[in-house]
Amino acid sequence: MQLADIQMRLRIALTTTLTNEWGLFTPATGTSHPSERSIAFHLGWNMRPMIDASWDVDCDYQRSGAALEPSMQFGEGMFRAPDLIVHRRGRLGPADNLLLVALSADFATTRDRTPDIAQVTKVQQRFGYRWAAWVDLQLREDGPEGRIDPRWHWSTLEEGPEPDPVEVYTSTELRAITDAVKLLYLG
Repeated sequence: MQLADIQMRLRIALTTTLTNEWGLFTPATGTSHPSERSIAFHLGWNMRPMIDASWDVDCDYQRSGAALEPSMQFGEGMFRAPDLIVHRRGRLGPADNLLLVALSADFATTRDRTPDIAQVTKVQQRFGYRWAAWVDLQLREDGPEGRIDPRWHWSTLEEGPEPDPVEVYTSTELRAITDAVKLLYLG
């Protein structure tokens, strides 16, 4: 599998998650913000059918079952497991660790516990994931329907991180997705 393949599959899973779980992303459905863990569950659920059955798709998997080690530190004094991983359970190294994803749901209100690509890359290198992505959904409360403007920042084990994060969708694609979903949910 190539980087473009895994990016396409993650993008499809994100689109499916946005479409099927729009209420998770809108402030009109309640007063709390969605957690990265909730979003990662749905993202993994939608990614599972697109990944070969020899891979496991997990959220918040602790390989050792012990407390998080210092290499899992995303930020000063903040320990957090990756939000989504594609790997082979019980095995270690790049041949068995395909993808690590760290999510940021609402960067504006969670800046103190949001990783950056350098921190994600540190965890990627420690555990030997072929690819790592930091996905910043950039959720905002712009009216009852909210706003999402996802960007991602990728890193390969061999070459390290790309210079800058990029938009997951073009503005036209994002508008088409959100308009269709709003029409479905808000009428």
